[in-house]
Amino acid sequence: MDRFKKSLGQNFLTDKNVIKKLLKNVPNHHPILEIGTGNGNLTIELVSHTGEPIKSYEVDEMAYNEAKERLSEHSNLELILEDFLIAEIGFTEPFIVVANIPYNITSPIIAKCLSLPNIVGIYLLIQKEMADRVIAKNGTKDYSSFSIFCQTRAKCNRLFNVPATCFVPQPKVDSSYIELIPTNEYTSKIIKIDTYNKIVKNSFWGKRKTLLNCLVKGPYIKYLKEDILKILNELKINEKARGQELPVEDFIKISNCLSS
Repeated sequence: MDRFKKSLGQNFLTDKNVIKKLLKNVPNHHPILEIGTGNGNLTIELVSHTGEPIKSYEVDEMAYNEAKERLSEHSNLELILEDFLIAEIGFTEPFIVVANIPYNITSPIIAKCLSLPNIVGIYLLIQKEMADRVIAKNGTKDYSSFSIFCQTRAKCNRLFNVPATCFVPQPKVDSSYIELIPTNEYTSKIIKIDTYNKIVKNSFWGKRKTLLNCLVKGPYIKYLKEDILKILNELKINEKARGQELPVEDFIKISNCLSS
């Protein structure tokens, strides 16, 4: 019997056909880290999907105990009673993450996943609106600083949508299954990542503010107006543009000019 805690944002995926569809996209030749064992429905399919080691983190002690009783016979599965967000993840070889994520902690989970060494693939079932933000292109309404954060560090794709009816308890919104493939294509070009992150945050500080105003007056990092104007002119970027209009490449150019 599925038990859930509203405080943990638990929505268990119960449709076995959807679970099998999820795993068709997951490579089976790397160790797997699962975030949220939950009722074990996804976990048990992961065990069948691969013979590689699986580490499954669960923060809810009741769910952990029930999963341990149900899944203890599988030698390649390690159940861990710990909050993934504060756990020290120590894979020394390439691994992938698979998870059905609680809606209320999606951003910090994605951020931590993208920071982990040796991670080669991230497969997440998340709220559809959040997926829209992760994969959004510049110039669209869903494009945000979080879009840039993700796309700077990974190739981001939506694989398919999953209706709310596939979960217990049924959420009010649909979900999307996304794939993030970490890459250093962009990060290797950034001179100072901290400066880059602050410039991106400044650029989305006020939706109605121009890029020039955001970079001069934003709260995360301060620059002189004449310095910003000079750089934008050199890069042929319109000073009256807004942050959501610029692609990742332009933010890297601005950041590097201000870092050199």
